[in-house]
Amino acid sequence: MRYLTVGRPESQRRDLLIAAGLAILSLFIAGMSIESRLAITRVVRSTVLAPFLGAQRVFARSSDLSEQVASLTSERERLAAKVLESANLELENRQLRIIAGLPERRIGEFAVGELTAGAPEAGSSHTFLFRIGSDIELTTPAGISSPQGLVGVLRTADGGSGLGEFWTHPDFRVGVRTPDGSTTGILRPSPGAGGETLMLLDGVPYQTSIAAGTLLETSGEGGVHPPGVPVGRVIREESTRSGWSHSYLVDPIVRPGQVRMGLVWLVRPIPSSTVDSLPGNLDAAGGASTEPPPVGPDD
Repeated sequence: MRYLTVGRPESQRRDLLIAAGLAILSLFIAGMSIESRLAITRVVRSTVLAPFLGAQRVFARSSDLSEQVASLTSERERLAAKVLESANLELENRQLRIIAGLPERRIGEFAVGELTAGAPEAGSSHTFLFRIGSDIELTTPAGISSPQGLVGVLRTADGGSGLGEFWTHPDFRVGVRTPDGSTTGILRPSPGAGGETLMLLDGVPYQTSIAAGTLLETSGEGGVHPPGVPVGRVIREESTRSGWSHSYLVDPIVRPGQVRMGLVWLVRPIPSSTVDSLPGNLDAAGGASTEPPPVGPDD
């Protein structure tokens, strides 16, 4: 019985010579200095591998754009659902405040901007560059948030751009409360296990207990962040100080590396106490009251 040989003898000799040549070339390159190897690498990348590297960059950019489009589409759907839900809540809130004789709730105005992490210093994971791309003049400090929750604070501004710090910055602090307002405190970043940065709620009164999973939101104290922005959820109690206070470990809702767009708080509402003390006593609609001030016995 005859067996067919794979390939002709001259082809086998050619393959053997190519393999031997490549082995000798690899040994020669391995014995070269690092500078020479880097020079050869640059030449090969700029000539033979240039089309393949270009195609790889195009595919990587397309993949990144596809992920961004999917993320923006999902975020738009969530925002649309929240808008529909908040429309009814806003109407009910306005009606209840009118019935209770309370002034109109003032939230303020926001602007959407592009957020670039790690700028202006490369490798700085706690800072970001914020640009709104319009003629709006940014004022600082100003809270930066996303549709999901708190992002950080804008520290300096020049026109429509500025520099800010994520909540992971060691100096960051924010006043928070539980949704029912029964507990308030100050949140700060806290290094967690495995290098992950979490948050720590410190100084909670000893007689107050917060259950795991409780949502914490901004309290609005200080006028930097608007009230009601989600910040994180309680993980567990961290420590107790001499029977006087608790500390709770908090899992943040927003991770800085996942944020590309942010909302900056532009126009801060006038507090009710300030409104009541203004000349003319502004009414609930924001206009001046037409009623004359009461006349006392000494007037």
